[in-house]
Amino acid sequence: MVNTRRRGAELEKAIYKSTLEILKTKGFVNLNFGNVSQLANTSKSVLYRRWDNAFELAFSAIKYKIKIDNNGQMDETLWTGNSLEEDFVQLLNRFIISISTFDVYSAGEIFLEASQQQRTALQNILDEGINIDIKSIDQILKRAKERGEIKSVILEKQIKLLPFDWIRYQILIRGSLTNKEITVLIKDVLLPIYLNALT
Repeated sequence: MVNTRRRGAELEKAIYKSTLEILKTKGFVNLNFGNVSQLANTSKSVLYRRWDNAFELAFSAIKYKIKIDNNGQMDETLWTGNSLEEDFVQLLNRFIISISTFDVYSAGEIFLEASQQQRTALQNILDEGINIDIKSIDQILKRAKERGEIKSVILEKQIKLLPFDWIRYQILIRGSLTNKEITVLIKDVLLPIYLNALT
């Protein structure tokens, strides 16, 4: 039987799947190109051609998993709510998937183990995430303005990031978040703040 060489998306998927399995079962400290390549049935040189180290591979794999679970990147979503509240529900539920995925695959451990050089790369990753969060908020505010719910879409950055920062804290520090807590956040905190600031 001929062993066909995998390339492109098929090979990438195998590498990411192997990386995520190791992160979940053994943790980031046990992640290296050797065990990933063995589990993915490829060579270490294939990994070295794409990623400089296990740190970069880990975050690439987690980002891949988030996109799969969320059917795409959050700021590329077509929101379908009929109100700002409904769009908030969709947005925050997708964001919870993202944060929960980071939690499952030991992102906190990766942060702690990051070297000084890797911290620069980590900051770039965090900045990219913040930009995605802000673009997502801007999208649903634009929709709310088009519906006539608000008159302006101009908000301070800290207010735009409020729901994301709150959810990060709840999941990464407390370890859980209920649907009731999400409802309270939207109805009792976000809507009053946003509608008051933008009407």
